[in-house]
Amino acid sequence: MSTNSGSAVPNISLDDLVRTVADLLPFRVELDADMSYTGALFIDLGRRGDADDSPDTASIDVEIQPVVWVFDVEGGRETLTSEFGISADPQEVARWISTTAHRVNSPAISRSTIVSPETQVPPAIEQSPRVT
Repeated sequence: MSTNSGSAVPNISLDDLVRTVADLLPFRVELDADMSYTGALFIDLGRRGDADDSPDTASIDVEIQPVVWVFDVEGGRETLTSEFGISADPQEVARWISTTAHRVNSPAISRSTIVSPETQVPPAIEQSPRVT
């Protein structure tokens, strides 16, 4: 497992890193940017209530040192900080986000159909045996 090895941000696109991690998640998410904060993309895991409620999010927090991935429940009502920095393996970061989303019952979990790795067929559309 690779974690942040220093406080300097390497010369990479943080938005590309967020996109890569989002693509590795086993459920659907949206990407958004908070232009009033860092301007960087974040992973939107959905809202627990109305459209005016803050979403659960996962992002790279470049405002703290060392720079790490964080998971905000309901826009920061609770913030969970990982050990993963920007040089971490994206697959490990995606695994942490997925595990955390399950643990806090994030909306992305309840609204998604996760594909079975054995069959690559979503459970909701698995075929039942035919009766002839």
